[in-house]
Amino acid sequence: MMIGWTGLPTIGSPPEQEKRPPPPSTKIDFPVYDLLDVPDDASESSVREIADLLASIRRPQDLSTEKLKAFNLRMETNITADRIVPQSSKLFPPLPWEARVCNETEDGEPILMDNGNPYPAADRFEILKKELLLDNDDAFREVTRLPPKEGRQRVRVANARKFWTGLERMSQWWDTSLDNYFERPATPEVASDEDKMQTDGEPQPSEIQDSTSTPMEVDNPPTTQTVGGTSSDREEGQQPMVQRYTGRRIGSGQEMPEDVREETVRALAEMAAWPFGCQVTVPMLPPRLTVKKILFPIRQSFQAARSPKDRQLARSGVMEGPVFVAQCRPETSFRGPEDAPGSGVGEVCDLFRELGAMLLAAQERARQGTTEVKAGEGKWWATKPRWGGATQDTQDNSNGEDQPVRDGNDRKRSKYEHPFLASRRGGSGRKLSNAEKWKIVQPGPSLWDKRMRYIQIGKDKDSPFDDIYMLSSINHHVAILHLRIHRRYLDLLTTGESDFPPETDTLDQPWQVVKLRRTKWYDLFDAQERLEVFQGLWTMFHYLLRKQ
Repeated sequence: MMIGWTGLPTIGSPPEQEKRPPPPSTKIDFPVYDLLDVPDDASESSVREIADLLASIRRPQDLSTEKLKAFNLRMETNITADRIVPQSSKLFPPLPWEARVCNETEDGEPILMDNGNPYPAADRFEILKKELLLDNDDAFREVTRLPPKEGRQRVRVANARKFWTGLERMSQWWDTSLDNYFERPATPEVASDEDKMQTDGEPQPSEIQDSTSTPMEVDNPPTTQTVGGTSSDREEGQQPMVQRYTGRRIGSGQEMPEDVREETVRALAEMAAWPFGCQVTVPMLPPRLTVKKILFPIRQSFQAARSPKDRQLARSGVMEGPVFVAQCRPETSFRGPEDAPGSGVGEVCDLFRELGAMLLAAQERARQGTTEVKAGEGKWWATKPRWGGATQDTQDNSNGEDQPVRDGNDRKRSKYEHPFLASRRGGSGRKLSNAEKWKIVQPGPSLWDKRMRYIQIGKDKDSPFDDIYMLSSINHHVAILHLRIHRRYLDLLTTGESDFPPETDTLDQPWQVVKLRRTKWYDLFDAQERLEVFQGLWTMFHYLLRKQ
């Protein structure tokens, strides 16, 4: 996935070309959120019970809005993308699309971000905006190397080429704007190029028949007569009808591979991240939310982080953050046919996935200035040899034969593993047996990304709350989410204990309540909507990387 299909040029077929009909299109569906009211005096005990709640989950049907109530979650929906960041803060310099654009101070010095780099120029945004507003068909023909339609000029796609390549692939499953199912009489199949490829001088079957024998009169079939005295030519003239299709799709939306959505959304995020000196990467380790002694698996498609100013650190792959995370999900149905909107199991599961990813991002950002303590570190059972078991160098070999020696690098690389680190790893020579693994006494594996310098970028230093942002995607739509969480709440969730004072700096959110704000679902096939969500991403970077 690191290199993916986006780096390779593709040659597509025009949508007006006839093809085999694809399955019916997938109905667009979105989850509806119907949460229980959370009072201002919500108890702290409910936060402490989250670990037991997660431990009781055995199947998706175990999730419900009642269990979600333990998180003390409040939600605000349909926020416009340009208002996803706190409006009380002063965005300086002005955003590129605002009336007054100035990237310099009164002294003529450029306005700097928190890391000392200047803000991107306004024309950088205008270039990206121009490419995002291209007509879908014109851009699709450009990235698939098809000639433009008659009367249309060829468009230039440079900075947004990776995004348009992904969106074109997404249109092959989701774009129904040109769907045309029809019937026509069947025509004789034209021999393909492979059928036409014959060795020079090789006689065709018809030529062999003509040269070897002459048909006798008895071989000629008699002409069949119908009741009216006519031949069967009429029946032969009634050709069967076949179903055909013209349009973009080759399948239904629910059949689309997951990597198509992930690469498209990632390309959109990269367009906003690079001008601010940030990178978009996939996680190296399996994302897991720590809830006391439980490691809860989390879906995280990619994350955005800031590149350090030290070029040596930047070249070695070190990043700072995370700034925000993203989650792409393949689900297309969120409730059963008899479920009311907001009561479906799929809707609750989808909200749990989003909330878990944002809580994990909050835990990662809160690691600033701390040192990782691995599971069992400092405990006797992680430092002293185990009792019992084999005491001699016995091999765990039921057949008494030596295990085959294999190269340490001869294995499949994990999707969470950096490709460059995998190529530098030295081979251990052979695989450890179970008896040898039993003798190894050490703490649990690390849960921290070695290349990440965890920093709460964009957090107000005087506030006990942290602002967590996430880019969420389902179908061919994206939404921006904002979670505001208190440090004491996060400590209780992670370890069950906290010395942070239960104080708040805002009247509308107590410390034991988490507030989730989300935009509407923006359609990536709509030019104005994808520009609006891109402006939201730009605003998010503009706000989080500000100098405080």
